[in-house]
Amino acid sequence: MTFQTAILFLPLLLYLAASLLFQGHFLLGKNGWNFWGRKTLQLGMGIHVLALLLHFLESSSSPFSNMLFVISLPILALLVVNRLVETYTSFRHLSLLAAPLAFFGLLYPVLMPVRFAEAESVLLHYPWLGIHVIVTLLGNVGFALASCAAVSYLIQARSLKQGRLNRYLPALDTATSATDHFVGAGFFLFTLGLGMGVVWLFGAPGEYLGARDTKIWMALPTWLSYASYLYLRGVSGRHGSRLKWLVIAGFLLALANQLAVRHDFEVTPEASVSPGHQLVSSKSSSPPSALPFEPRPLV
Repeated sequence: MTFQTAILFLPLLLYLAASLLFQGHFLLGKNGWNFWGRKTLQLGMGIHVLALLLHFLESSSSPFSNMLFVISLPILALLVVNRLVETYTSFRHLSLLAAPLAFFGLLYPVLMPVRFAEAESVLLHYPWLGIHVIVTLLGNVGFALASCAAVSYLIQARSLKQGRLNRYLPALDTATSATDHFVGAGFFLFTLGLGMGVVWLFGAPGEYLGARDTKIWMALPTWLSYASYLYLRGVSGRHGSRLKWLVIAGFLLALANQLAVRHDFEVTPEASVSPGHQLVSSKSSSPPSALPFEPRPLV
């Protein structure tokens, strides 16, 4: 375990503590827990940024060669947008759901840190791929915030059916408006990133990805889920709980594709990153790896 990995345990614990404080305020009605939850979440963000800066300054490899860095970017973007939404809109308690998302999002790479040995060479020769990754991750941030707003809508709608108003959560109109805006922003960025990925897929020399790559096809159900939501909301004018479940399902698909599915790389004999960094030689007797660069645990 490296120092950068170890120091990320601190924001991980702070995200967990903030989640518990927000949940305690919501479920137990503990006064003051919401204030301390916000302070704890902000402290976790600051230490998280510091850990990434230390990694960037001390590591000689590309930041994109470390899964901790790749996953940390959308987590911090999620928390920054969450802070802005709570400050400048009437959606005051989005952290109730954003903090647990940050905790579980960071928990995965901390427990299973992976470094891609040749990622720096790949991104150096194909910077379009790095832009695709960043834009797609930001699209997933929009989907994560949309799912938080959708969950708030569902909880509030259930409370109203029981004859009471949950004053901790936003009104149905506010939750619906937030869901629409987050879905719209996420869909725009995700579509842009998906388009960049397709350009790189068919335009990169050597064409490392095959047409049957699972990760590419898994992105389509996510895109179709949110395209259907926007169509039903914007064109058909529908509303209600069923559409919010569609938003949540789309985010779960995006999350599964992001964390559980990897690219199926098919390297042709003539494909190479550079003369000094050939991925697979035509004379090599060993079978090609599933990745153009072999992942290995950080030690």
